[in-house]
Amino acid sequence: MSDKFRRRYPRLEFGIRVFEEKDWMIRDLSPIGCFIETAIPLPVDAEVNLRFRIPLELKYLPIAARGIVRRNEPNGMAIEFIDLDTSYRELLEQFVKAYF
Repeated sequence: MSDKFRRRYPRLEFGIRVFEEKDWMIRDLSPIGCFIETAIPLPVDAEVNLRFRIPLELKYLPIAARGIVRRNEPNGMAIEFIDLDTSYRELLEQFVKAYF
């Protein structure tokens, strides 16, 4: 069974551009974190402020989250959301369910 189905929260593989960062692309998204594809990942434990939009209910809805880098890989970094408003978390849950 793939990790996609064993995880506590499903993760949606998607291409979402992160505002203010030219080469950051969200490739794996869940209500608790994401994987950002980038040529120059930040160091583990670095804090980041993320702003991006998700397509939901025929609109692009803005999401703002504070996160921390938990893991680096050659092509990017895994981010855990550490400060995410409840309304944004609910939107992310709806988004993942709608496309999963």
